[in-house]
Amino acid sequence: MTQAIRITADNDNELSTILSERVLIPVTCDHCEKDTDVSLETLKSTSTVMCEHCYHVRAFGQVEMDVVRNLLMRSGYRVNT
Repeated sequence: MTQAIRITADNDNELSTILSERVLIPVTCDHCEKDTDVSLETLKSTSTVMCEHCYHVRAFGQVEMDVVRNLLMRSGYRVNT
């Protein structure tokens, strides 16, 4: 049986949205200071990001990924690891 179930959001419970790994996150270039949209999947799987404007390649470390994940979680999003 597939019937809709009504839920209520209490102040004690937190709701979150699961993000797809295809969601694009803007990453600012250290060289030209313009944003390049990079998917979460790419950020999780590689350690470098290439600017689409000036083609500057920069490292994207685990600390930065942790910061992105924490900011998304504070905004009510969940990222699968």
